[in-house]
Amino acid sequence: MKQTHSAESPDSMCVAYGQQVQQLFELNTPSEMAEHLWEIYSGFQSYDQQAGHNPRKLEIFYTFRDLLFFCQNVAAMKAA
Repeated sequence: MKQTHSAESPDSMCVAYGQQVQQLFELNTPSEMAEHLWEIYSGFQSYDQQAGHNPRKLEIFYTFRDLLFFCQNVAAMKAA
């Protein structure tokens, strides 16, 4: 197996991720993002009921859940 080495340190990667998260939450607060996620997921559920069987439904739910938890965790960090 070929391994590649990144020139970036783990610390610089964390800073880069943090900057991306900061940019994400400049448009909306974490609480607003969580509300938007609920709206998106509710629309998906409505469509999914009309469209029929979706073999990826559980994966999509877990992605939604993880994004929602992420927004809630960021909101808690900002409140602290």
